[in-house]
Amino acid sequence: MGAAALLAALLLQGCGYRAPLHASDIPEVGEESYYDGVRSDYQQLAALVAKDTGMEPETGNTLGLIYDQHQKFDLLLDDVSKAKESVYIDHYRFCYDSCGSQIADQMIEKAVDGKDMRIIVDRGAHNKAYMKGHQTILDSPVDFRYFRIPVFLLDYLSLGQGTHRDHRKIVLLDRTTAYTGGRNVQDRYFGTWRDADIRVTGPVVNDLISTFNENQFRVAPDREPVALKPVDELREAAARDTVPGLTQFYDKTLQVVPDSPTDDRLPIRNAFLWSIEHAQRYFWFYNPYTPPPAQVLKALKQAAARGVDVRWIAPANNDVKPEKWMGESLYKELLKAGVRIYEYQGPVLHVKQFMVDDYLTCMGSANMDNLSFFLNYEVQTFIYDEEFTRHAAAIFEEDLAQKCDEILLEDVKHWNIFRRFRNWFTRLVGGALA
Repeated sequence: MGAAALLAALLLQGCGYRAPLHASDIPEVGEESYYDGVRSDYQQLAALVAKDTGMEPETGNTLGLIYDQHQKFDLLLDDVSKAKESVYIDHYRFCYDSCGSQIADQMIEKAVDGKDMRIIVDRGAHNKAYMKGHQTILDSPVDFRYFRIPVFLLDYLSLGQGTHRDHRKIVLLDRTTAYTGGRNVQDRYFGTWRDADIRVTGPVVNDLISTFNENQFRVAPDREPVALKPVDELREAAARDTVPGLTQFYDKTLQVVPDSPTDDRLPIRNAFLWSIEHAQRYFWFYNPYTPPPAQVLKALKQAAARGVDVRWIAPANNDVKPEKWMGESLYKELLKAGVRIYEYQGPVLHVKQFMVDDYLTCMGSANMDNLSFFLNYEVQTFIYDEEFTRHAAAIFEEDLAQKCDEILLEDVKHWNIFRRFRNWFTRLVGGALA
């Protein structure tokens, strides 16, 4: 992205997207359980998401949490190579580089054999060099589609079009197994960057199929939608799913939360806000890009003020420098409110994830920022489970101890005037007060 485009995108983060979350919008739930597999004190969150998206929690899923980038590539390539009927990918970025070409070549080979292979990628995430690599896929029987071709200049000036990107990351294999999370298909995500995904088998895959179908309709309205699998078949597949080397969790409850800039209900923002406001003991999160909306920022400070242990792992090294500066502009007010901030040392941190009170884990493609909450097509997955969340929280604590430096208020106070002005100005341009 060029300098002018980046500046325009930053400006768009704060322009006119300030819709409130009214208490009346949160469904009332009684003492009786609405949803199997969801604890009583989280029934309201499940109902809020279901109201906003039409997607209810699904039980009987098997999932694995993948942080290691090399493991993710090996697992994904193996699953693509073993796919018998279909592979469907909806990703922000898919590059025909060393890693991407291996996945694409497997799909091309299967498409030649008559298998159903489809890829959707965001056009705005690919420069000419990336698109040159796409030609190999375009010349094959793989159904390869671009999500909205940007219009130069107009794309960054029109609020109706600018920065409305397909930022989702979904891979569907034989309509039975899915990957979703933060990684794109590109060498750096499988090489040095730190990110997180889940591999899931079970009924929730149907909701990820429906989410894929939404964007397929946007790019190819005449294309036949992907058919859903019978729930009984998905439950059976989940029960017998075994992946060597991957720690798997069985019979878990998950809820998919898709979001789009055309939806004024703002389901991801609403679910994030509810989770922060209802945390009792801790709210721990990874977040590489900022700024969050003012309501979310306020909720984080209020949670810390009421005694919740709020901790943020931010990247020490960000691939987008202005994002790093905007993040730093938040440090002082958050630290003064009692939020603890840690910077991940080493490779770029790209994880988008939070954990609450040893029960709720949320992960997916959405950053805690205005672009993800208001302007992009995103998808998150909520996991309602103590065992899984404790596992994720233990990894978070390991990161704190071994890979992070804590930022203290005294550190921020000693920053020089140039650094403080740079951060303030970038935040101003980026619309952090939205």
